[in-house]
Amino acid sequence: MQTHGRVAALAEGALMAALTVVLVLAGYFIPLFQFLTNIIWTVPIVVLIVRQDLRLGVMATFVSGLVIALFTGPVNAALLFSQFAALGLMYGYLFKIKARPGPTLMLGAAVALLSLLFSLFLTAKLTRLPWGGLFQELEATFNYTLEFYRRTGILERMGQQGMTPEQIQAALTSMIDLSKLLLPGILISAALMAAFVNYLVAQRILLRLRLLEKGLLPFRLWQLPWYAVWGVIAGLGLWQLGDYYHLDLAHRVGVNILYIYIPLLAGNGLAAVAFIFHKLRLAPILRVGVVVFALFYLPVVLISLITLGLFDPFLSYRRTHVAGKGE
Repeated sequence: MQTHGRVAALAEGALMAALTVVLVLAGYFIPLFQFLTNIIWTVPIVVLIVRQDLRLGVMATFVSGLVIALFTGPVNAALLFSQFAALGLMYGYLFKIKARPGPTLMLGAAVALLSLLFSLFLTAKLTRLPWGGLFQELEATFNYTLEFYRRTGILERMGQQGMTPEQIQAALTSMIDLSKLLLPGILISAALMAAFVNYLVAQRILLRLRLLEKGLLPFRLWQLPWYAVWGVIAGLGLWQLGDYYHLDLAHRVGVNILYIYIPLLAGNGLAAVAFIFHKLRLAPILRVGVVVFALFYLPVVLISLITLGLFDPFLSYRRTHVAGKGE
């Protein structure tokens, strides 16, 4: 009887490994789906760990990596698995022990960030390209594009519309400088997004399979803790301190903190608006009208959402519902 259970577990592990391979190869051969498949290919591994154990999940991950290396090459397989495999294995273990969503997401973001940094380090080693080489290649691409526009006469037509080559060059240079400044924030935001999307997809699948008792609260009840505002204060303080005393490091850290907080605050504000809509029970036609209005005045709406998201944690109108688990 024990042998039969072991064989069934191995068969399930092989099935999940095959599904992982299919997801990865679908993104590899159909680039349109690559962004999505690169994030969710670990979900079968998560399901396997919850149903069986972590050891079988590690084994399935290793086997699927070998198979994928046969199709895409060992370099592509190594880069992909170095970025997402650890996240899937950790989520599987935490879902299995029924860890709380908050700590799970925080650990997921940390693992995703470390994995992303390791993947970038591995890419630099394999391609023998220095860390600054990425921006050098980007600058070379912009210069080549500018020269192509000049040869084809596109610059002349743009000049007739009021854009000079110097202005275009300055805009491209500013874009590169801004990318350099915000690189840490971009990497951290990417890790947060990868961890969050992976968690949501894995949770939805586990709920469908009845391997998870309950998931996150409805979106309208999501709320940042009140002490999250200290991050905004720190970002603003370091930014202003760096500008006033010409401290480049403080300026960079402050700007990146604020960059990371912008989507968090906007999401918190959007959740607050969703809660208000739910309580007011607006008709569908009115909701559509509000959405259309927001699209026409997107910058103003975005600033309003960020402001609401910043002050919302200090208000109690949603906290009581969160404490009551949405009842």
